[in-house]
Order: sequence, then structure tokens, then C-alpha cells
Amino acid sequence: MGRHRIVDFLNFLLQRVYESKPIEESFILDAFNKVVKDVNYHFPTVDELEIIDRITTSQNELALFLFRIGRELHLNNKDNLKAQIHFLMKDLCGCEIYFNSSIDTGFYIVHGEGTVIGSRNTIGKGFVIHQNCTIGHKMNGAGAGNVIGNNVKMYCNSSILGELKIGDNVIIGAHTMVNKNIKANMTIVSTSRLEYL
Repeated sequence: MGRHRIVDFLNFLLQRVYESKPIEESFILDAFNKVVKDVNYHFPTVDELEIIDRITTSQNELALFLFRIGRELHLNNKDNLKAQIHFLMKDLCGCEIYFNSSIDTGFYIVHGEGTVIGSRNTIGKGFVIHQNCTIGHKMNGAGAGNVIGNNVKMYCNSSILGELKIGDNVIIGAHTMVNKNIKANMTIVSTSRLEYL
């Protein structure tokens, strides 16, 4: 019963899109299953009904849900359906995440406003990103993207720019720009220079 709510909810959102196109229920449910795994990676006791409530009341999980739907459409070559999900993510969540970026289980967005994850990035398990963060390239439309390890956290207004490798368990502090490779288990904070603590 709860899963029909999530399908109905997406169809409701699609009414905001000019000349929207229907999305197969199987893609919606596959995306929702991934969101459940994302949330339970960090919050194991949160059940599906609560996750649906969070999505439908525009909490952090809404942006996750829209990304996971867009990613499902991308992986299934439904290019004609992706633009409307991209529009909804920008319109409702104020963030932009390219669907050709691969983000493993445990992805979580905290206060997603202003967050941009550009194209062709590969991100591991347990990735947490806060508001106004950017993961991008040095040149638009070129490059292989960044490779980010498992359990990396980015705090507000931080950025990763380049074609970089970020190791597992890295914490990137608020207002920090990363433009060099970072080894695993480092905490990076904003100073007048890149500093490893």
C-alpha cells in the first residue's frame, strides 16, 4: 500500500512539468528501493513508511528520490524522460545532480539547496553532502570526473574541482575548496592553503 503512495506522489509532481511524460512504475519503485538502502545505511531503524513520509513532505529524502529516478532512467536509456526529473530536482530541491554520475549505496543529502554534482563522477558508499557544495571539473564538458571513495563527507560550501581522487573516510570541512588528490582518512579544513590534519 505504501509503495503506491510513492508512485502517486511522483505522478503528482509531474503535473508541475510542461508536457510531462509518464514514467514506468518499475523505474519509480526501483528508485525508491535504492533510496531505502541509502537512508538505512545511515539510519537503520527508519522504515519504508517513514521514508515515504519524508519524501512527500520535501525533506532531505526528496532530492535523493529524484536523483535515483533520474539515474534509473539514465541507466535504461530513457533520455526523453530525464529532463523532467532534472527540472523537478532544481525546482523543488534547489540542487542539480547529473544522472551520469555514479553514486553508490548510502548517498545522503543534507539541506540540499545549492548543491551541484557535475557529470561523470564516481562516488563510493556512504557519501554525505551538505548545502551549497560543488563537485565539478576544471573544464565544462570535458574530463573523466572525480573518483571519490567510501564514507566521504562534504560540509557546507565546500567543493571538489578537477579530476581528483579522494580516498575513503575523508571529511571535507565547511568552506573548503579541494583541488588536489586526498589520501584516505584525512580531514581537510579551509585555511589559506590546503592543510592536512
